[in-house]
Amino acid sequence: MYDLAIIGGGPGGYVAGIRGAQNNLKVLLIEKDNVGGTCLNRGCIPTKSLIYDSRLFHSAKTSTILNGADSLAVDTSKLLERKRKVVKTLVGGLGAILKSNKIEVVQGKGSLQAPGKVSVEKADGSKADYEAKNVILANGSKPSVPPFIKVDGKFVQTTDEALDTQEVPENVIIIGGGVIGIEMATIYSNLGAQVTIVELLDDVLTTEDPDVRKTMRNMLKQRKVDVHLKAKAKEITVEKDEVKVVFEGADGKVQERMTQRVLVATGRAPVLDGVDAEKLGLAMEGPFVKVNGQLQTNLPGVFAIGDLVGGMMLAHKASAEAEIVVDCILGHKKSLKPELVPRCIWGLTEIGAVGLNEDEAKASGRKIKIGKFSYSSSGAAQAMGEVEGFAKVIGDAEIGEILGVHIMGAHATDLVSEAVTAMKMEGAVEDLYEAIKPHPTVSETLLEAALDWNKLAVHSPKKA
Repeated sequence: MYDLAIIGGGPGGYVAGIRGAQNNLKVLLIEKDNVGGTCLNRGCIPTKSLIYDSRLFHSAKTSTILNGADSLAVDTSKLLERKRKVVKTLVGGLGAILKSNKIEVVQGKGSLQAPGKVSVEKADGSKADYEAKNVILANGSKPSVPPFIKVDGKFVQTTDEALDTQEVPENVIIIGGGVIGIEMATIYSNLGAQVTIVELLDDVLTTEDPDVRKTMRNMLKQRKVDVHLKAKAKEITVEKDEVKVVFEGADGKVQERMTQRVLVATGRAPVLDGVDAEKLGLAMEGPFVKVNGQLQTNLPGVFAIGDLVGGMMLAHKASAEAEIVVDCILGHKKSLKPELVPRCIWGLTEIGAVGLNEDEAKASGRKIKIGKFSYSSSGAAQAMGEVEGFAKVIGDAEIGEILGVHIMGAHATDLVSEAVTAMKMEGAVEDLYEAIKPHPTVSETLLEAALDWNKLAVHSPKKA
């Protein structure tokens, strides 16, 4: 009998296992693939490896101080080799961590048979049954593909195939302008491909702040990325060595394009393999597992976390939920505050955000003030040659509560953590600028944005 059995070894599952083991729970972790889940093997880490390497290439290619930059070329085999090495290193390291915590890892397809009972179908066809006092469902998600699109893995791909493909197409059409679409557009554009984005909604990155969306649209335009908003893909067919894409534009006119590759980036869907909700009597909310504030399902001793429960499909959210579940098992009641979960996007420049965007803050009915500071006014950003972007602080005008922070530019995904910490500690906007920042660093952009909230910014013209 185990104290805790976990189905899924991604950032939610393995963190739950480690936290459980650290609290002397006997833990079983079931993973059908490599530990680390989609994030480590086919998502977050591979994407970032390719983004950083492709950015290096693009920066060198467009440099004004390097001789011979125009003749530079990418060795895509080495690009993939480094990506695979990064993944292998992290998977191996994670395996060692799990072993050091005496967590039993079983490879195979896990399924929930009943509360406290799980089974595993192993690669050799054998099956094994296990009992546990508590079970966590951490199955993760998979690419969501519209039914009329057939993914062949070569000409029509999801990120599962694209991130392990050596050939860089001369042109590519991306269906979807959300986080996945923008990050993949960044990789392709950096490597010299002509990119077209077909987005059904009225903007890219629709969950982000309007200033972030506007800046990203402008950057895509500067890169000559062809963006079609309010556009509906209608037909995708492979014809010899090309793909025909038919879509209806915002004006209602149907367009037909030929391209070397199509990337389907239309979101992700929860994986419920091994979880027969109807048979188990497991309560659902649409495609997601229904849980309470402690991630408990309606089945006794059964929890669900990460992409299975909806909300923001982020690795760090799943990890935070894992810790809440273990605390609950140990008798401590905690819950997740969605407004304190940061969002990070690695696009043509980085985006880091937490809390409400401007539209949401205005809709809340609270009286707000906004402070903003441009990267172009930052000494560090100028020295780095990274002048695109801004830091933006949204706060309650009466009490100074930080409602949202949005940073776009170099190191934004790191810098947003400062705002998350301040908000977690219930700091006010003033706390963001009363703490001294080192010079010259881009951290000063957040300080200046907070100062601007009070019309006190030092390195930008005085506001009327």
